Amino acid sequence: MRNSIGVWAVVLLCACGERGSQQSPSAEKPVATIAPRPSRSQAAARASEIPAGLALPARFIALGTEPFWAAKVDGERLTYLTPEDQAGQTISLTRVSRGDLVELQGMLAGEQLTLTVSAGPCSDGMSDTVYPFEVRRRLGNDEQRGCAKPN
Repeated sequence: MRNSIGVWAVVLLCACGERGSQQSPSAEKPVATIAPRPSRSQAAARASEIPAGLALPARFIALGTEPFWAAKVDGERLTYLTPEDQAGQTISLTRVSRGDLVELQGMLAGEQLTLTVSAGPCSDGMSDTVYPFEVRRRLGNDEQRGCAKPN
């Protein structure tokens, strides 16, 4: 009787070992496939789904602190204000989109004025206001940072 129990134990162990070593059909290694290259029309369609740049409104106000300045933009016109010139000076602008930036350029009192606007968030550092756009203002060689919001 003891021999028959030992024999059955060996048979069961062998049977479990064989079952464990078998692979199911779903466990086979997957075959690598190479996706076909998209056609030019498919590539163009995908490119058109990518945003064409920063959606900056035509009317917005940009401002900076220390030194204080403001730029009120209305389409192709900009009025630049400072504490010393609260009436401001109005100039014509050109607007160029560069990816996720918009650059506005014009001449102010004989110097190149450039506002480079990108998506925020932005804080003016003096209030709890959070603006949706960040601005880099360059007037001649003077560069300042500021924020902007739709006007």
